Amino acid sequence: MAAQVEEATIAAREALSSLRRYTDALDADPARQEWIEARLAALEAVARKHRVETRELPALRDTLAAELAELDAGAVSEAELQQRLAAARERYLAAAKLLTLGRQQAATALDRKVTGFMQALGMPGGVFTTRVEPQDPPAFSTHGNDEIEFLRSANPGQPPRPLAKVASGGELSRISLALQVAAVEAAHLPCLVFDEVDAGVGGAVAEMVGRRLHELSAKGQVLCVTHLPQVASQSDHQLRVSKHVSESKTRTQIEVLDETARIEELARMLGGTTITDRTREHAREMLASARQADAPPQAD
Repeated sequence: MAAQVEEATIAAREALSSLRRYTDALDADPARQEWIEARLAALEAVARKHRVETRELPALRDTLAAELAELDAGAVSEAELQQRLAAARERYLAAAKLLTLGRQQAATALDRKVTGFMQALGMPGGVFTTRVEPQDPPAFSTHGNDEIEFLRSANPGQPPRPLAKVASGGELSRISLALQVAAVEAAHLPCLVFDEVDAGVGGAVAEMVGRRLHELSAKGQVLCVTHLPQVASQSDHQLRVSKHVSESKTRTQIEVLDETARIEELARMLGGTTITDRTREHAREMLASARQADAPPQAD
């Protein structure tokens, strides 16, 4: 054990001698130490920002450098972008101009058709006009550069005014019907609903409204709420909607009418609360007349 202690003492003396030589040769630099500590703090801050360990920063730097190089390779100058933007603007304005011309031509044909339908829908002398005007400065949108407004003149000699301001509810419904009939070939609507489209009309005008609705039904389903027998008789199917109150509860009932019930309902719509054989006969004739008008012409 004494020999071991002696050997340990010699080794300790040699280590102490080596430490003294190291400290004598050590050149302490406080500025360098401060820079290193600041550098370590900066690395730790970057690691926290990117949510990685400090030892993972070199790999992250390589990844971001590769992404930046890829972006730089595909980047274009601001001048080139301005040239592309100007060229796209010119193409848009040229296409918008063609669209405006097409809309103006289509509006002329639409105005003529709708005006014609209005004469038969209880609005004699009325004129329908579509205003198509390019916006200045141009408005860049997927719908073109036009401002479009529907106008209506109620009587000959009167200037057309915005439809939304001068048309009543019933007139709006009938003009909407005229628009749908005029555009039936271009529209692809599977179902149309008209509520009180016959408001304010009667007699022959109501019959014309019913015929126009029936024309629309050739291209899709048409649902119409009406109180006029002239309109109801033109339909392919008739439903009766009634309200019932029982035990302080209100219920709405919808019935599909067969031939007999349909004649009774048309007679009620014609004659009110009192239904006579004459009103039933009138209803039967009205229904037959509508079907005859709908029947295809016979070949000679």
